[in-house]
Amino acid sequence: MKSKFYKVTCKCGHVGKKWFIRISFPVNAESGKEAAQIARSIPRVKHDHKDAILGCVEIDYEEYLLLQVINSNDPYLKCSNKQEQEKIAELSLRMEPEPRYMTVERKNKRQNIEFKLKKQKYIEDLDDDYEEYLIGGMYEQFAY
Repeated sequence: MKSKFYKVTCKCGHVGKKWFIRISFPVNAESGKEAAQIARSIPRVKHDHKDAILGCVEIDYEEYLLLQVINSNDPYLKCSNKQEQEKIAELSLRMEPEPRYMTVERKNKRQNIEFKLKKQKYIEDLDDDYEEYLIGGMYEQFAY
């Protein structure tokens, strides 16, 4: 079977848990599924994310070579530690927020305290009702 060329767009990491950088990698494979598997194993791709592969498109050889040149000149893909990565100009402009962490809503301390007070009052009311039930039941038992 003849191998084809694919442009696989992936979420790349090492920029924080809540962020990712979108990078397109050129991949030579026999099918799109195989190209996605190969791209997932490339360094810097978020391997643990199910949605790490954003897209897979078949391309021609010229575009494949162009993507190779672009990626070989990308300073983000060349750096080997955080200090080098911080020196990259305008890296923060390439960063995109991770959707899975954007919907998390934090409760403030006041809401937590109000909830605990309501819970405590509810339990006290239940205890009072239970005591009244027991006392009332005792009087009925001996009231002949």
